[in-house]
Amino acid sequence: SGGRSIPIIADEYVDMDFGTGALKITPGHDVNDYEIGKRFGLPIINIMNKDGSLNAKAGEYAGLDRFEVRKRLWADMEADGLVLKKDPYKNRVPRSQRGGEVVEPLISAQWFVSMKPLAAPALAAVDTGELKIIPERFTK
Repeated sequence: SGGRSIPIIADEYVDMDFGTGALKITPGHDVNDYEIGKRFGLPIINIMNKDGSLNAKAGEYAGLDRFEVRKRLWADMEADGLVLKKDPYKNRVPRSQRGGEVVEPLISAQWFVSMKPLAAPALAAVDTGELKIIPERFTK
């Protein structure tokens, strides 16, 4: 099929009483899987763009929206005879507090700025009148 080889590992995180007792690990897209991936030295493969579409690492599904890919992938697995059975269950999908959208965890670079060295000259500019805050009631 031209796909990647997938290592089989054993980890205590897997709930043996749920489903088959097998769990796919996606260290680049799940917080718990990231920790398991670190323990086993698994590669972090990001298949998703920031807009929710899949990137070139998703092969034939590249460029498609994640929700569309989930439907197509399932249909493709059924067509190839890879689906043994389908059982309904409740999935704990993270959602945005504000809008309820599905949150897709991604590994990304994070950076922080120390505000103290930036705040001092700004406050001094307000004190000297070089910088005027409008409305004035916010000048504290």
